[in-house]
Amino acid sequence: LVAKGFNGGMLVAKKGKIIYEDYHGYFNLKKKDSLTPHSAFHLASISTTFTAMAILKLAELGKLTLDDNVTNNFPAFPYDGVTIKLLLSHRSGLPNYIYFMQQLGWNTKQYCSNMDMLNYMIQYKPPVQSAPDTHFTYCNTNYALLGLIIEKATGKNYANVLQDLFFTPLHMDDTYVFTLADIDKAMPSYDWRGKQEGLTFLDTGFGDKNIYSTPEDLLKWDQSMYTNQIFSKKTLDEAYTAYSNEKPGIRNYGYGWRMNVY
Repeated sequence: LVAKGFNGGMLVAKKGKIIYEDYHGYFNLKKKDSLTPHSAFHLASISTTFTAMAILKLAELGKLTLDDNVTNNFPAFPYDGVTIKLLLSHRSGLPNYIYFMQQLGWNTKQYCSNMDMLNYMIQYKPPVQSAPDTHFTYCNTNYALLGLIIEKATGKNYANVLQDLFFTPLHMDDTYVFTLADIDKAMPSYDWRGKQEGLTFLDTGFGDKNIYSTPEDLLKWDQSMYTNQIFSKKTLDEAYTAYSNEKPGIRNYGYGWRMNVY
């Protein structure tokens, strides 16, 4: 039974085999067009798993190292001691752009790109939340910067890198990185009342969000983590190491993955 008001797709798999799958509701609430297995949803922060694994894959390929400082890629970056591994593990202490852009006077009628964010950091140097590598604080800025570092290391745009590294080899045929060119095909977002949400000035960035995918494609992504199809065991071990362990408890964070460590 599906709870009243549920609109979405669900998939249950055991050892990689689908044992239950269902789609309930609409792609577009106004058009009443039914959801299908090919209906791609905005993944929001789940997008960070792709960004993190792209960085780790580029490290495998020798395109970068996790000890690289952000200034290696962007010499004008005004914060000392911030490495790629600290961005990955949310231990950079950097300020969060979803707050500081508007606070520093960004025109909210204009879309804010990743480079706009970086340029504001260079120009204004908003204050840090903490010194680097002192504790874990989830921060969108970290993964927006990683998106830019992926582009810098490859000479390609972020969407093409993910397509080449992951979406094509894993046959994730319904997965894509959103840009403004996708407005007409992307699933709209709604509030709890069913009112459609418009785009805001923060809704065109990448790295920390804006990947669209389906339950079936996410199963393919999940299953790729259990083989050496794309990643080495060393890379996966690094991704799943607990880095935010200064607080007691089972909740922890690796490189792009939230984990419960028992």
